Amino acid sequence: VLPAAAAAQAQPKTVRDYFSLLPQKYFTLEGCMPETDKGCKKARAEYLKTFTEVEDIPNGYFKGGCDGAQACMEMAIFRRPDGTHLVALATSGEMINDFYFLNYAAGKWRNVSAAVPGYSKRNWYELPRNGTTVKVFAKKITESGPDFEASERGKKLYDLVWKDGKFTIKK
Repeated sequence: VLPAAAAAQAQPKTVRDYFSLLPQKYFTLEGCMPETDKGCKKARAEYLKTFTEVEDIPNGYFKGGCDGAQACMEMAIFRRPDGTHLVALATSGEMINDFYFLNYAAGKWRNVSAAVPGYSKRNWYELPRNGTTVKVFAKKITESGPDFEASERGKKLYDLVWKDGKFTIKK
């Protein structure tokens, strides 16, 4: 097998494939012991078994529940014309809400959020379960302290519409 063919075969295709490769820096799996669980495979399998709420593989959407210790997550994939995907990730836990747009290529993850039109850490991104439109809201800070910030979804700002491999803003 040629190296390019092997790389093409290894390219993730489903939201579950991307979840299995997601680094801990974007979504921490409680119970993962890297020294005994290489790549957190056992912890990922347990998370999928215990916390999966919704999984729409044809549409590229996944929502994992949470409990007091385990953060929540939503993931959606957006197909590009070349067959690769942009991965949108929303994580929430004890008073923390983070949103990322990620690219996975050649075995490496890159945070490409800055390339998304209007992206801001002060925004709240509602990922689509169906379709390709991300609803964007202001992130409303409900409580803050020296080392934390609690937030919720605020006023709607605009939509991000995915077409031809990129997002555009629609007001």
